[in-house]
Amino acid sequence: MAWYLIFSPWRVSALAFTLLLPAATRSAAYQQPVQQSDPGIGNQGIGNGLKLTAAQEKDSYEIYSMLLRAEMPPQWNITAWAIKQETQTYPNFATVNGGLDVCLQPAKDQESIYLPLIDDYVAKNRKKPALDRKFDLPQYALIEPADIQAIQQRRRTASGFPYNASVIFHVSAVGFSRDGTRALVYVGHDCGGLCGGGRYHLLVKKDGQWQVDREYRGLTCTWAS
Repeated sequence: MAWYLIFSPWRVSALAFTLLLPAATRSAAYQQPVQQSDPGIGNQGIGNGLKLTAAQEKDSYEIYSMLLRAEMPPQWNITAWAIKQETQTYPNFATVNGGLDVCLQPAKDQESIYLPLIDDYVAKNRKKPALDRKFDLPQYALIEPADIQAIQQRRRTASGFPYNASVIFHVSAVGFSRDGTRALVYVGHDCGGLCGGGRYHLLVKKDGQWQVDREYRGLTCTWAS
């Protein structure tokens, strides 16, 4: 079973659990990562079908790379990332609009800051643009949806796979504030069987660096199984 958690870092009383559908999780698999300098898979970038500035595209891959490095606990010792090439949003586990209707609720006095950011995230994720090879990661591969079944079969029949090779990561398109200093993105992972998780991330750019937005006061969501 999978669960999602709605929480506010400032109000423990806001915690709420909702039982999700059994079909919400799926097995993950592994494809041998290729070096970052190798040619990309396909020629479509994150901007395919989206109106992104060069700065937004650059910031998107900086954010992806930062969050993917921290997505799994340290004991997994991830040194190579298998990333689903097609972007995806927070799983629609018996919720409307991928949980945005209940998951992202800024405090009333912050609505003018965060509601435009949430709207931009929704607009950019109406389609599922393909990722390009612009990640700042030591080794990674971009996995097409059609390949996942074959990869799973190979994993079942292969021997000697390290357990951290079972993870497939997925990310959404990044929503930005009008001034480009705040961002909203979903990052998640499948690690086989009923193993998986993901969450929304709110970030702010300070001194040229993206970091967790600790100014946000409101609800957000994470899920795990």
